[in-house]
Amino acid sequence: MTRFLSTAFLAACALAACTHAAGPEKGTALYFVEEEEGTEAGGTRMLITREYLRIDDGVDAGDFLLYQRADKTIYSVNAADGLVLVIGHQPVKSAATGLTHDVQRRNGEPIPDVAGRKVVHYRLLTNGQLCYDLYAAEGLLPDAVAALAEYRESLAGEQAVALASTPKEMQSPCDLANNVYLPARHLAHGFPIRLTETTRNPVRTRTTELVDYKTGLAIDPELFRVPQGYRRLTIQELRAR
Repeated sequence: MTRFLSTAFLAACALAACTHAAGPEKGTALYFVEEEEGTEAGGTRMLITREYLRIDDGVDAGDFLLYQRADKTIYSVNAADGLVLVIGHQPVKSAATGLTHDVQRRNGEPIPDVAGRKVVHYRLLTNGQLCYDLYAAEGLLPDAVAALAEYRESLAGEQAVALASTPKEMQSPCDLANNVYLPARHLAHGFPIRLTETTRNPVRTRTTELVDYKTGLAIDPELFRVPQGYRRLTIQELRAR
């Protein structure tokens, strides 16, 4: 799951989920295989409803991240520590300077359709550096695309705050674009069937590939509840320690 959190800062945090959920609701389940350079591949599951986005490792118990769409708040559960970290929404207040972006569409590749949707290969660059290598299916799972974009944009505010304590030499153009200033740009071309992100500090790649999805599922509302008795900590309190 932490591979989805995008930066070493949040990957180091123990994340947690919210206190209550609505009644049973139809939703979408997405199943991915993720592989980061130098590590073994692992599975990630996303559960999406009108109210929530949950990210976990494919099991109902244990650690998970929950995004509450109405108030744009991220919660996350660390089961071993019994901890809830709460990341409230805040806008990105700083302006992007010195960044130029480009989208390259790679035509003519024999890529199979997914659910009748054409898959197109894109390369997303910032300051001439390849940031994302993307295979996207336009029109596929639009509700999931919307939820993921909301989550990424909400997370960007916290990433922007973290920049204040990040040395300039660790702030690469791709990291700034992907995590702060254009956090949902890889979702602008359709649902990402396969996405490879290149980070610069250190240089490594992380690939996320969709392997299955199910729509119209009746998802257990308990999956959107935080276990009783967990200690809560806001991101501001964590940062002040």
